[in-house]
Amino acid sequence: MSRNRTLVATALALSGLAVLAQPAAASLGVATLPMAVAASAFANSAACRAVIAPAAGVAPVTNVPVQSKAAAILGGAVSQLDLIRQQQAGALSAAPATLALVRTLEPAAGPAFAPLGQSNSCNTAGFAASMRPAVVAPAPALVPSVVQPVAPTSPDNFLASKRLAIRHTGFDKDWARVSGRGFSGSAVTRLIALDRGAPGLAELGAVNAWANARIRYVEDRELYGKADYWATAGETLRRRAGDCEDIAIAKMQLLAALGMPRDAMYLTIARDTVRASDHAVLVVRMGDKAWLLDNATDRVLDAEQSYDYRPIVSFSANKRWIHGY
Repeated sequence: MSRNRTLVATALALSGLAVLAQPAAASLGVATLPMAVAASAFANSAACRAVIAPAAGVAPVTNVPVQSKAAAILGGAVSQLDLIRQQQAGALSAAPATLALVRTLEPAAGPAFAPLGQSNSCNTAGFAASMRPAVVAPAPALVPSVVQPVAPTSPDNFLASKRLAIRHTGFDKDWARVSGRGFSGSAVTRLIALDRGAPGLAELGAVNAWANARIRYVEDRELYGKADYWATAGETLRRRAGDCEDIAIAKMQLLAALGMPRDAMYLTIARDTVRASDHAVLVVRMGDKAWLLDNATDRVLDAEQSYDYRPIVSFSANKRWIHGY
């Protein structure tokens, strides 16, 4: 799910180089004037043109784009999800109300902070193979890394972004299938030992921790033999395994069975800007406050902040949104 962070990093790097270059240019402006005149004269001379003329038969060097996993799966074509990211960055017009998101997601990655007391965060295969689970949690003041919101505070916004309602996505069939299959309240209360009713913050924490402890992170390709598959909550709990969106969907259905309104919960697909991977989380709104449930931590987090995530698309009940900044 491709690379807004690359555009941002490049812009920051170029702006930094420009700032560093200004003092040097100012200090050398007078002293190098004769050299500049001489260089200009040489550049216009026949000798200079002969030296710098390109050799005949030498093909120009072109940049070879680096494909994302989604693009590789699509045979080199730009995925429609990448087009969504470009639209968010202003590269495309926002004219169409119908957006077809590519169904193939990259393996999800955990957030920028280490899990607290657990190691089942979403990881890419390469990252999981090369890194051992974190065993020492950072100091509480550093968990998680906090990015102040750039979007104005609003009941309709979360994860430091603004939402724009859309009509359709390429994930609509998946969402209809997984959002329509829940649990009975009695089954959930037996599982988690919670009373039915309007869940509060304590119930959010209990469901989040319960699911994180019992659902092992496994990528779709290993579990279902597909690059991307949205499992129902029942499938995930029976297997006790799933990837990031599967775990978030299971939490959503558990909370719905306990009495949480479905239109107060948002399955959000986001980009982890630190790990450069896709991720999925559950955002729950209680009153005028939004809370983040993430399989990388048992803590229920204030969803106004981004935590190094850039949300791309969200689903709730029969609605869906893309996110802007």
